[in-house]
Amino acid sequence: MCTAVKEDFTRNSKLTCEQMERKRMRAVSRVSFGVMFAMMAAQVFGITAFAEEAAEPAGVGTFNTVVQFIVDWVARIGLVIAFVGAVQFAMGFKDDSADGKTRGLMCLASGFIVYSVAKAYSMFTA
Repeated sequence: MCTAVKEDFTRNSKLTCEQMERKRMRAVSRVSFGVMFAMMAAQVFGITAFAEEAAEPAGVGTFNTVVQFIVDWVARIGLVIAFVGAVQFAMGFKDDSADGKTRGLMCLASGFIVYSVAKAYSMFTA
């Protein structure tokens, strides 16, 4: 340890190649420790800041109302499609038609998909 301190304060021209290499590695180690410590300290002392809510520009409220109206009607249409699919599926059972059952189930599933996407609209808004 004493020689390391002595090497650190000795001029490079008076050191051997091995001593210069050890001195360089100690310097790199100190710098990397400092950088890592600074990064960890920055993460620990982070501050959560919240931006002030800005006033909505003119027309945004009207636009949101229109979009919500459309989304409500798309959800209702999805349920109607699902109902039609259920009726087709029942008619396929009545006629013992594999094609009718398949079409009915596909229509039923697509109606529920449309309904789910419309109800998930709130996930897509900011």
